[in-house]
Amino acid sequence: MFKTQLSNNLIAEKVVIAVVPVITFFSWTAMPLIIAILVFLLMLMLVPYSIYTIYMAHLNIAFDATLMYVTDRKTERIVTLKSIRSIKPVSNFVLLRKQWQLSYIENGLEEEILFYPADNSVMQQFIRAARAQNPMVSAAN
Repeated sequence: MFKTQLSNNLIAEKVVIAVVPVITFFSWTAMPLIIAILVFLLMLMLVPYSIYTIYMAHLNIAFDATLMYVTDRKTERIVTLKSIRSIKPVSNFVLLRKQWQLSYIENGLEEEILFYPADNSVMQQFIRAARAQNPMVSAAN
């Protein structure tokens, strides 16, 4: 069956993380010293967090009518949509993009994953597919 891509590949965020430090590095001389120090300290905090969030913790999620395919950097898990318990947005004040939390039961244990959806229409399509397989799923609209 045809898979629909649910998660976003975060290309815009990857470009920003690559470009902003370079621009900042070349603009040090144009900034007053105190602002340069504050920008440098801000970069020391935000760049490692952003790199982890976008490159290391990023999941690729696709789905079809009955299954969800979760791929991280090394493995792929196939999860039935029947095992999904809840789908809800999570507030995130650092990034402007809405992050979602999905919990499901696998081997008797509840698993949770966080992801950024490709767009809202695909997210609604995924929620409908999950509810078709499991009417008891708790999902935000």
